[in-house]
Amino acid sequence: MIFAPALVGALTSCRPVAQKEIVVSIPADGLWDRYPTPEAVCGLLDTIAWAGFNSIKVDVKPVVGYCEFESSYLEPMCTMKTRPGAHEDWDYAATFIREGHKRGLKVSLTCAVFPMGAWQLGDGPAFRDPSKDGWFCVEYLPDGLRDIREDRRQGVFCFMNPSHPEVHDFVLGYIEELLAKYKPDGFQLDYCRYNNINCDFSDYSRRAFEQWLGRPVAAWPMDIFTFASEAPSDIVPGPLYKQWIKWRASVIQGYVREVREIVNRVSPRTALRYWGAGWWHALYSTGQNWCSPSTAEPMDYPWAAEDYASTGIADLVDYFELGTYRPRVHGPEDPESMEFDLARARRLVGPRNIVYGSFSTGCDIPEAFEFLYENADGVSFFPVDALGKDPALWEVFHEAITNATRVQARP
Repeated sequence: MIFAPALVGALTSCRPVAQKEIVVSIPADGLWDRYPTPEAVCGLLDTIAWAGFNSIKVDVKPVVGYCEFESSYLEPMCTMKTRPGAHEDWDYAATFIREGHKRGLKVSLTCAVFPMGAWQLGDGPAFRDPSKDGWFCVEYLPDGLRDIREDRRQGVFCFMNPSHPEVHDFVLGYIEELLAKYKPDGFQLDYCRYNNINCDFSDYSRRAFEQWLGRPVAAWPMDIFTFASEAPSDIVPGPLYKQWIKWRASVIQGYVREVREIVNRVSPRTALRYWGAGWWHALYSTGQNWCSPSTAEPMDYPWAAEDYASTGIADLVDYFELGTYRPRVHGPEDPESMEFDLARARRLVGPRNIVYGSFSTGCDIPEAFEFLYENADGVSFFPVDALGKDPALWEVFHEAITNATRVQARP
């Protein structure tokens, strides 16, 4: 439960007013229901507004695969084993939008695009809906090919296969349904990627890759890579490795492009957002390329095809949110600093694209906020749960945002 500062209702008129967007993320993952009633939502939003945040991102489809909005495609969250009846008689997404707007907050909705279950939670449509058998990624591991639903490694979720034609229609269908019904201020694509370097090696992906390549793969999957040890990430690139990396990024780019078209058609006032981690050089393993195709940044990486930048998605979104989850704020030459991440992101996405800086705990929060507010186009904090666990952080943000607004107000 979030405990608001005393007299929060009376203090909302005294909240700081920032020129830039300052976002806090409200996740929906985990076993238990954080906000069981509309009143709990309102209490949270009162505190958020008091602290000075002017925007929220509300997760309405977490990795477990159930949803927090009215959908004909997805099962509702109330069917989750540990949340029976959750939000059964009220609309979670609509409540956040309505009550957020009452408090002057922008409201974006976020979806974990491809995951449909989490073994860590022992739940998800991936494990309960036989009609979706065959939809999920096939991993290539040292001991052979395996359905991703059988993988019990940390960080592995039940990702659907982006190359499966039914998955394609399903994903774009529920996204269009969400945008058409709710028309939020923003919509963010999360987990719009592959889970890891080991997927997908299904027959669907093989055929799609061969069509893209223009010829059959003689030795599948060894021409992509082999293994140096029993560790799934200890790979030895094969002759088609760079092409494979580029093709997977092009698949994700294709989804982002189609979502862009949906936004333009059914909810043109909605800003399309995309979150990506700051360690861009490592994201090739999940098919994520958030650069602009026109970037001048060199692609001199051992995994990158010469024209890898052509698969970038930055020009397709309205806001790119950079995950600068780093322990240190400053250090232009320090690859573990926020300053390094933000500078590289500016080069990769180009001067015409908007970059927000996203951060979390594990750093000096006032220092991180001040740096990102001054240097990024907007600031985002993840997750709001951290503020509930340590209520003193509400005061920290209130003071930091107040200080930022004082600086911006100087002549």
